[in-house]
Order: sequence, then structure tokens, then C-alpha cells
Amino acid sequence: MRRMTHLMMGAAAGSLVAASASLPVATGAVWLGVAGGGYPDWLDLRSELKGSLRLRHRGASHGLAVAIVVISVVYLALTSLAAGAVGVPNWMQLSQHTALTWTMAFGLGLVTHLLADACTHAGIRPLLPFSRWRMWVLPRMLRGRSDGWLNTIALGVSFAVLGYVMIFAVARETNVL
Repeated sequence: MRRMTHLMMGAAAGSLVAASASLPVATGAVWLGVAGGGYPDWLDLRSELKGSLRLRHRGASHGLAVAIVVISVVYLALTSLAAGAVGVPNWMQLSQHTALTWTMAFGLGLVTHLLADACTHAGIRPLLPFSRWRMWVLPRMLRGRSDGWLNTIALGVSFAVLGYVMIFAVARETNVL
């Protein structure tokens, strides 16, 4: 999928996690969903780790081992803010619920990235570096190019989900629901 599609899918996943949260928590969840949606490509295409770890596109950064490690690091970082770690100013302290909500948003954003890439002809290798086995989510005849019709559908669904969640949030805030 294209970069914008990955980011929008992450935003949609983050918005679903925080659909019933307060505005600040929901905003953070959408932002972290976007970050999770873009993280695998950033890790292997843009980061300084590219040269040192010899990461390739849809390599280990698109695997479950890296996803588990990265989501765990995000969780530990956010829960340390929730626990009031030494030296953390009061304005940066979070509730445990907010830390969990934001971690889930980031994790779901990352998972949407992997699932979207698993719908393409190339698929993903989720067990790298332990196995080179490839995985696809769709049957061969439905797989598409990263910039083809699947990308257009995924982008449209992402916009629809975001729109629905925003309408729901506005209706809830104005006591319509």
C-alpha cells in the first residue's frame, strides 16, 4: 500500500480504539495509530537503522517479532509516564487507562500496516528473522499492487471509518446520542 493509505488506516484504527474516550485521549490515540501505521516502513526505509541492520523493505520490520518488541517499548514508555516515573513533570503523567488506550492504538495501527501489505502480490514474511515463510491475507486472484485498486479501497474505507467515528464523537459531545 501507499504511505498515505498506511497512515490513514492507522488513524482509522486509532479512532476506533478511542471512539468513546475524551477528546485529548482520542486525539492521542489517532496520532499514535498514524505512528503505528507508518512505523514499519519508517524503520526499514527512513531510519538510521537501515544501514546498520541491513533492513530491507518488507523485511524484519514487517515481522511479528519486531512488532512485539516495538509495541512493548511503547507500552513500557507510556506506563512509565502513567506510573509517575522520577523526573516526569505532572503535565506529562498519564492515567493507566490512557497509556493502555494509546498502546492499543499504536499496536492496531502497526497491525493494519502488516495486514495491508499482506494483501499485495508480494505479501509479508511475518516470521523473519526466524523463517522466510511468506504470508498473504487474500487469495491469489484478489491480491493487488501496492498502488492499485486495493489501495483505493483501503483508503476509502479508512476515510469512511474516520468520518463515522468523528460524527459519533460530535454527536456524543453535543448530547445527540
